[in-house]
Amino acid sequence: MEPFSSYSVLRAQKEFTEGFSGLGMIFTGMTRDLQDPALADGLTKKAFSLALDGWTFLDEDRTYVLNGWFGATRVTGSRESMTRLQMSSLHYFQRPDADYVEVDPEATSLSGWAGRLYFNKQKGNIILNAGLGAVSPGFHAMDLGYHAPGDVINGHVETGYISFHPGKIFRGWNLTGSTYRTYDFSGNRTNEYYNLTGMFQLLNYWTIGFFYSYDPPRYSHYLTRGGPMAYYPAGVMRNLAVSTDNRKPLVLKFSGHYRTHPNGSYNYSFNVGLRWKPSDNLDLSVSPGYSWRLSEGQFIRKVTDPLKTETLGVRYIMSDIIQENVPIEIRINWTFTPRLSLQAYVQPFYGVGDYFHFKEMRAVRTFDFDIFGEVNDSTITQENDVYTVDPDGPGPAAAFDFRNPDFNLKSLRGTIVLRWEYRPGSTMFFVWTQNWADFSHPGDFDFDRDFFDIWTAPGDHIFLFKLNYRFTF
Repeated sequence: MEPFSSYSVLRAQKEFTEGFSGLGMIFTGMTRDLQDPALADGLTKKAFSLALDGWTFLDEDRTYVLNGWFGATRVTGSRESMTRLQMSSLHYFQRPDADYVEVDPEATSLSGWAGRLYFNKQKGNIILNAGLGAVSPGFHAMDLGYHAPGDVINGHVETGYISFHPGKIFRGWNLTGSTYRTYDFSGNRTNEYYNLTGMFQLLNYWTIGFFYSYDPPRYSHYLTRGGPMAYYPAGVMRNLAVSTDNRKPLVLKFSGHYRTHPNGSYNYSFNVGLRWKPSDNLDLSVSPGYSWRLSEGQFIRKVTDPLKTETLGVRYIMSDIIQENVPIEIRINWTFTPRLSLQAYVQPFYGVGDYFHFKEMRAVRTFDFDIFGEVNDSTITQENDVYTVDPDGPGPAAAFDFRNPDFNLKSLRGTIVLRWEYRPGSTMFFVWTQNWADFSHPGDFDFDRDFFDIWTAPGDHIFLFKLNYRFTF
């Protein structure tokens, strides 16, 4: 449960010379009452952040602008909570091959910094944007905010052309190329992409867009979940999107992508959207989709074994996985009168994962694996819902177990909101939220069966009432 807590945000901004430049600051603070030791071991007690941001135009026409921000954070708590935080996926201080970070079990605080500088062209047909930034390994703003994992130095450049005037075929179009690259604080290249993006609107207001991306091979901190660096193979992404005239009562959208890797992994997805507006006060939309993924490096667990010197004394257990997802989004916006309206959002979701070819990483900085039961005299057996692995058969390595990771999630989440403005500026809200879930038949995808299972699944129903009253003097 959430303990008694205090959250504070202070934001200030000042413009100069009629908006030609500006400077701002933001401060956030969080404190929790952690008298219960169980809460103190799992949560931070205090978290503070302070950041400055600003911009300035570089020419009188205000075409080119330079902007950026810089901030710092500090969180405090018990030794147990700070150890947990250092080892979380946002930081992974326990990485055995990272000599610039390490877990301090006596630490009661964690500090870090982050910042980014942008250059952007604001006007004209030529598109130009670039940025350079960094997030230190200890930066943590998740108690009152959001950020991606730290230990990042990143830069990007984007350029292209945009047309605002109708021609013989297109009403408007744009074409851009971009690239970005990411390093960690020891200089390992952890991300790199080269992208080509285009968007074209036909004279009949139909829109066609495409996206093509290539990411070269790189290294990954996250494949081993806090273990040593692993190699990650290259990938190619293709995406196509088509939409009919958005002004019409009936709008149809389609998008799909296909991604491949040279090692044999691949995934694809498609999504169809239908929006119907039968009258000015009623808007209905439904967006079903489907995705399929084959990955050859799905993390399972870690097993300590000093004999596994190739991966620094730990066996990193992986597998292949076939994952299928069917997300569906349904929205209703119905305005009965200017003061009475109904909004509904319902999301059925089906996700199935089938794990197979259980294996272990062969050596650090590789994407090579030894499949259990096929190499090194290893064996793997299954009894009920548990796998038992002996990584070297009659050899000295100890056997270990892990549970069958297959899953089958069927869920239905939805929210219905009735809003009534019973007097000018004063409103009532009636809210019904539901969340149903079923986990039967792990690893086996059968849409017909799973579709009916979800309607008999156990779930939660939450009813809320909110009243606002506006006083006038």
